[in-house]
Amino acid sequence: MKHLTIFFACALTLGLFMGLPAHVTAEEELVSKDASGNDPRDFGSKFMPYYHYMEMENDVEVNSFTVFGFFAFNKRFGMTYELPLAQEIDYSDVDAWKTLKNSAPGTLPPSGPDPGTSGGLPFSDLEPDGNVTGMGDLGIRFFLRPRALETTFMNGKKNFTGIPVVEFTLPTATDDLLGGETLVASPGIVLVFDLPFEKPPLGLAFIAMMNFYDFDLFKDNDRPDVSRYRGRWFYQQPLTKPAFADNPNDKSFHIFDATGLYVMPELQPVYDFEEDEFSLWIAPEFGKVLREGTIIYAKPGWGVDNDQDGDREFTFEIGWRYFM
Repeated sequence: MKHLTIFFACALTLGLFMGLPAHVTAEEELVSKDASGNDPRDFGSKFMPYYHYMEMENDVEVNSFTVFGFFAFNKRFGMTYELPLAQEIDYSDVDAWKTLKNSAPGTLPPSGPDPGTSGGLPFSDLEPDGNVTGMGDLGIRFFLRPRALETTFMNGKKNFTGIPVVEFTLPTATDDLLGGETLVASPGIVLVFDLPFEKPPLGLAFIAMMNFYDFDLFKDNDRPDVSRYRGRWFYQQPLTKPAFADNPNDKSFHIFDATGLYVMPELQPVYDFEEDEFSLWIAPEFGKVLREGTIIYAKPGWGVDNDQDGDREFTFEIGWRYFM
């Protein structure tokens, strides 16, 4: 009953989101545009594909190429889509797989703490080499930036914004081992605020805290229940000005100079209410604005004192952002 109530709350919120565009005028102003494409307050359409490598505590390895983007319905309502278009999960180094693959039945461990991950399926579903490839589960998020949750400080120079969000993870994987076989709903709130400094570099920084509660709406009977808090907390610090900041007419690519550099550490706390387990992951993103609307980045990540099979040990991501 609790999950059903939350589902109806999500549906009502989503309905309000979908009805919003007709009531928003073209004169709505954006928060000052972020050159890196990372500020959740900037509702501009972007295309942001990336490659991601992940190694788990139990030696499961995951490689994926993900199509990711943001579509702005208007200046205050938008959605993201995130689809692992090509994904490989390699169980060949897992001790249980080595021991049991030819002698006895066994159960696959999970591949991670996020929704839409595999686990709980028999080893017999794997190919003889311990690998499985295909497409993963689709994630979509709907964001709303209402004026009622915006405020300014420092004489209007700085901004604090609350952004309600509803996320859904859809079981679109082409193989049971590549997805969760679970429809997951994740209502949440994003809190974004500028640092209270006027001068660079701290005067250009912001903090964004995304907070979700994940729960299952529908799942295969063999899959575990989902009840989880998931945080994504960012601190972005620009290090050098993009070249176009001083010359708006400059459309050239700045690849080998020191312009447009930034760093953005991310912290992800995850608490699983079903398993009573906490995990923590940290990843600093190093990025460069090549020109206005074109960004590249690299992002290594590490699990912090994690010891469960499904916890992340090491990750690496490289990606590209393009403003549309």
